[in-house]
Amino acid sequence: MTKADFSQLKKFFSQFPTKKFAKNSLVIKPGEKIESVYFMKSGYVRAYSKAPSGENTLNIFKPLFLISIIHFYTSSKNDLYLRAITSAEIYIVPKQEFKKLIDKNPKVSAIIMDFFFGSLLLYLTNQGNIINGSAINKVASVLLQMVHDYGDVKNGQLIVNFPATHRIVASLIGLTRETTSVQMSKLQKLGIISTKRTQFTVLNLAKLKDLASIVE
Repeated sequence: MTKADFSQLKKFFSQFPTKKFAKNSLVIKPGEKIESVYFMKSGYVRAYSKAPSGENTLNIFKPLFLISIIHFYTSSKNDLYLRAITSAEIYIVPKQEFKKLIDKNPKVSAIIMDFFFGSLLLYLTNQGNIINGSAINKVASVLLQMVHDYGDVKNGQLIVNFPATHRIVASLIGLTRETTSVQMSKLQKLGIISTKRTQFTVLNLAKLKDLASIVE
C-alpha cells in the first residue's frame, strides 16, 4: 500500500467515531461477533490465541484491520484475542457503512484487497521462515513484516514505527527473550538495523531480506 493509498483510506475512516483503549486492554475476545470494520488511528494491537503451553501471537502487524476485513466478507467465528500493546485509538465503522464505501469506490476496494492479499502472501512466506528457519531467520522475518506494514522513508532512512522490544519480537516467533536479544544485537553489529524504544531503522534492507530467507 502506497502512502497515498493509506492517506485515502485514513481520510475515509476519519469520518467515523473512534474508541480509545488503554495499554493491555482487550479490544476483541474469542467468540465475540465482529460487527464493524476497525482501522487504527494510533497505537498497536496484537492478535493471539491461547493454548495450554501459553499464548501464540500471530505474525500479523495490522491484525485489527485485516481480521475485521475477513469477518466483513465471511461469517467465520472469531477465535482470537486482540489486545492493545500500547494505548490505542481505533476508528469503528459499521459494516453497512463500509459496504457503501466499497460499492461506491472501486478504487478504494482495490487498495484494500491489494493490501490484504499482499500482507497474506508475506505472512505465509514469513511463517515458513519462522517455522523452519534458524533464530536469525526468524527475527529477520518478523522485522521484514514490520517494514512491510509500518516502514516509512524519512530523511533518506527507512524508519519503522513499531515498539519492537525484544519481548514482543520473541513472543511473535516463539524464541526466548534472551535468544531474541542476541539475534537483535547481531543485526545491529552487522549494520543492518538500529533500534530505539518505539521504532527501529533499517540500514540495509537487502541484507535483512537475505537473512529472512532460508538458504537450501
